[in-house]
Amino acid sequence: MANAPIGEVFISHTHADQDIAHALSEAIETLFGDAVATTYSTKKELDGGIKPGEEWFRWIVERVRSASVAVILLTPSSTQKPWVLWEAGAVYGAGIASSEASARKVRPLVFKLSGSQVPSPIAGIQGVNGDEEVGIRRFLDDLLDDFPMEARAQREAGRKLEQTVKTYLVRVEAVLRDAPLLPTEAAVQEWCERIDKLVADQRASEIGHLHDWLKLTFGRGRDDRPLPLDLRLHRRLADAYGAARRPSEAALEYALALEFAPRDIYLLRSQGKVYLDAGLADDADKVVRRIAQLDPEAFKRNVECAGLKARLQRDQHDLDGAVATYRAALDSNPRSYYLADVLGQTLLELGRDDEARAASRRVTEIIDSLGERNLWVHAALATASLVQGDKTRAEQEMAAIGRLQASGDEVQRIHAGLEQLQKRLGLDAALLPAWRQLLLGAV
Repeated sequence: MANAPIGEVFISHTHADQDIAHALSEAIETLFGDAVATTYSTKKELDGGIKPGEEWFRWIVERVRSASVAVILLTPSSTQKPWVLWEAGAVYGAGIASSEASARKVRPLVFKLSGSQVPSPIAGIQGVNGDEEVGIRRFLDDLLDDFPMEARAQREAGRKLEQTVKTYLVRVEAVLRDAPLLPTEAAVQEWCERIDKLVADQRASEIGHLHDWLKLTFGRGRDDRPLPLDLRLHRRLADAYGAARRPSEAALEYALALEFAPRDIYLLRSQGKVYLDAGLADDADKVVRRIAQLDPEAFKRNVECAGLKARLQRDQHDLDGAVATYRAALDSNPRSYYLADVLGQTLLELGRDDEARAASRRVTEIIDSLGERNLWVHAALATASLVQGDKTRAEQEMAAIGRLQASGDEVQRIHAGLEQLQKRLGLDAALLPAWRQLLLGAV
């Protein structure tokens, strides 16, 4: 009949690090045989791992309480998993509460992490590097001191120590080759550049594939619960998803970015826009309310915030409210041809034609005073000219867009706006094909 173990080592780890837990358990068993038991959630032997149907939470608490030593495996993967950090916190708490050598009960083994990357409260405990010979030798030497065996067994364990360390390190090195990357500054910058290049090359439609690879690199599965990595990454991913006309994914990435900067109105207004693009007016309304809470003047002082609020009002069929929002913002930003343009179109939709023509004249005056000419300036001038009844100038502006060789997506957006305007003005629908040809530069 086997003797009862003289001690128990509980290994706290994330599922992704189970091979490291196996290697550590086998190293301990090589030195101690049956004298020291090892327990951890993924251990295959039923007496060392959690039994089928057993309550996970209760099992962990009991193991933490009964263990002589609790080892916490800290790897790039585990520091990004909330469950193992909870488990590590439970181990830490049990160690502090223990009446016997509480300071030595909890022992972190650190893999591929710098001191600043070790999470609190474990960072305050002296740990060793579990992927280095000096560290693991020290760890195992300490266990030999903690669990003294009869002299012969102790000598045998000492004789096996060197080979045990070598075998363990070979196994751990193989595991860590595939370890996920931490979101270090260098790693984040590299991925930011990749996302920027994808968008610059007008390949935003491929962002989903790139995002999958990013998750894989940082140890996230496709179906893992989204967790924040870095504000810059999530903001770029959100912008790229927006460009790819995938507003739901964009909204999620903005939400992750906002976990780092919950008072960032720039991020909030971008999130509000993609909520509207996704048809989620209630969520957009919450964003608008949050912006108003942070800065009650935002919708007057900032053109983009005013555009967000007024668009929400339009979606809610509050055209009068949208007019009021545009007017207040235009008073604060008198050189914004965008605000004058959308104000005119909203007034036209309300049937207030004289006011709409006055707003469109203001568009022309602002643009002429600025002396700017680009794709969207020409588009604004085209719509303003149509409202004013100047079809000739409108078509000249469309031809100017064609000469700029706008992208297919840009042409589609401009043409859709012109089609709405054609209906509101009661113009002949036969004009639309000719306008498209002008926008494409085919005339």
